[in-house]
Formats: sequence, structure tokens, C-alpha cells
Amino acid sequence: MLSKENQQLLRVIAEQQPQSVTELAMLTGRAVSDVSRTLKTLGEYNLVEMTTSQNGLAVKPRYQSMLLLIQPLE
Repeated sequence: MLSKENQQLLRVIAEQQPQSVTELAMLTGRAVSDVSRTLKTLGEYNLVEMTTSQNGLAVKPRYQSMLLLIQPLE
């Protein structure tokens, strides 16, 4: 779920603050349908928040930073 592509997507959202899914797709070089699908998944994990804007759907991060801790199973 947090592939390098999706991490980049979250970084672009935080840094560029795109006003629409289309703008986010242009900034990342990904297809609008791919970005939309990924945002839906990230939203289900509460990593982003989708809001309605004048340009359509806008997205913003729910967290300023994240720490991922991976511990081995015993």
C-alpha cells in the first residue's frame, strides 16, 4: 500500500497542495484514474482526506509526518 509511488503521491500532496485530482495526476505523471483509485485506498486508511473544491475533488494529507515501524514476528 505504501509503495514508493504512493509515498511520492503523499509527498506531492503535502508539498504542492494540489487543488484537484487532475492537478495531482499532472504533478505526478500518473493517470487520473490511477491517482483516484490510489486516493480512495489511502482515504480508507485515513492517510488523506478528500474534500470538494471549485475544481472538483481536492485532497489533503491527514498527517504532517509518519513513522513506519516494522517489527519481526516472534
